[in-house]
Formats: sequence, C-alpha cells, structure tokens
Amino acid sequence: MRSPGSPSCSGLDGSERKVPGVKSVYAVSIVLSLLATGLYAGLCFGIAFNPGVSAMSPNAYVSYWQAVNRDYGRFMPPLFVVGMLASSAVVVLSSRKDAVVLIAGVVAAAATLAGIVLTITTLVPLNVLADGWVGSIPDSWSEHRDDWRRFHLIRTVVATAGFAAAAVVPVAQLR
Repeated sequence: MRSPGSPSCSGLDGSERKVPGVKSVYAVSIVLSLLATGLYAGLCFGIAFNPGVSAMSPNAYVSYWQAVNRDYGRFMPPLFVVGMLASSAVVVLSSRKDAVVLIAGVVAAAATLAGIVLTITTLVPLNVLADGWVGSIPDSWSEHRDDWRRFHLIRTVVATAGFAAAAVVPVAQLR
C-alpha cells in the first residue's frame, strides 16, 4: 500500500507506479491555489467591507469605481487563470487521496469558477456601464451601484469559501 503523500499512477496491470515530479507539481499547485484564492478573496473582502467608499459623493464614488475597474481589469484575469488552473490541478492530483482533500479541492475550484462566471456575466457588464459615465452620471447610477455591490457581496462570500476550501487541502493532509 502506498503512503498518502506519495504520487503514483496505476499501470495497465493495476499495479501502482511512482510518477516522478508529480509530488512537486502537486505542492506547487497547492501553493498557487492558496495564493490565488487568498488574494482574490482578500481583494473582494477589501472592496465589500469598505464603509468609507459607501459614504462618497456620487461623483467621487463613480470616479473610484472607474479607477478600480482600470486597475482590477488588468490584475484579475491572470489571477483567475492561475487560481482556476492551480485549483483544477489540485483536484486532479488529489483524486486518489483522502476524500476530504478531494472535496476541498473541488469546492475551491468550483468557487473559483463561480467567481469567474459571476464576474463575467454580471459584474463586468455593470463595470462597462459605469465606465461609460464620462462627464455626467445618470439618475439611475445608485441602482447600478447597489446591484454591483449586491453581486460583489455574493462574489466575496464565494471567494472566501473557495479560499477556506483551498486552505483545507494542505491541512487535511497533516492528519
């Protein structure tokens, strides 16, 4: 019987064979998954729970929103890609490990995917709308802001759950 941490694969005859380098890839995948999901959850949390932003005047708030769109629009896509690839690699490479490790990896990957889908389908269209407010802000701006904040709060909960699940992967292997 193999030890829980030793990477292996099944041969055609059903025997277990060690696969060189898989353990290192697995370790790097865990670290990248934790880093990407942690940064993502932290960024979401920082925006969601920032009372000073909520108190801004309409013009200041929209300027802030547009600045965040510019900054995060460059940073978030690579973070999403790294998080999705690393979390998926953790799932694949832990498929023969403890069920808790596998489930935690699946939850982390699913949360990352859910965050990507929510961002692309709901938040980005609202960001594009806000980015078009140059010179004057429409009367309905606060409704769009409230929609964005509501969906962002959902994204924050999902991102935090994904980070928590990613953190379970290495901890569960200490047992």
